[in-house]
Amino acid sequence: MVDFSALSAVGGTVSFTGEMFVKTWEGLMRFPEKIPAVVRAIGGAENDPERPVSVVGASVIGADAAEQGIWEIFVLMLAALNFFVGVFNLLPLLPLDGGHIAITLYERVRDMIRKLRGLTPAGPVDYTRLTGITMVLVIVGGAIVLLTVTADIVNPIRLQ
Repeated sequence: MVDFSALSAVGGTVSFTGEMFVKTWEGLMRFPEKIPAVVRAIGGAENDPERPVSVVGASVIGADAAEQGIWEIFVLMLAALNFFVGVFNLLPLLPLDGGHIAITLYERVRDMIRKLRGLTPAGPVDYTRLTGITMVLVIVGGAIVLLTVTADIVNPIRLQ
């Protein structure tokens, strides 16, 4: 365990949060290569402890940690899950918040360029033209949720 003074705790918090962001981002980037492990877990193969888990799986791991009195893991799981949701939501894909931010930035840059060329700002982006892409992402996301929840029910990862 590391002890911090009130002042050094600020630096420790920033450092820990930065490390957690990097690890979360790396996990998101490796996510597609982990899907086969989820499918194998559904088929009854030995669980890969590094495979993605759903909220169901995180609950099982959290319950195991609480039963064993490992409260550090329990609290860290809650923090990591919350952090993951926040970082995932920032991905520049609709319907996530990051998608809306990306469109707003696009509109700002587009209108800045138009202003430099002596043109008036264009209207807002027509979101209905992006509905197809949004629906594909919702369907893929739903399929991933179904896969991970199924794996966590059929073959959950347990703390030893």
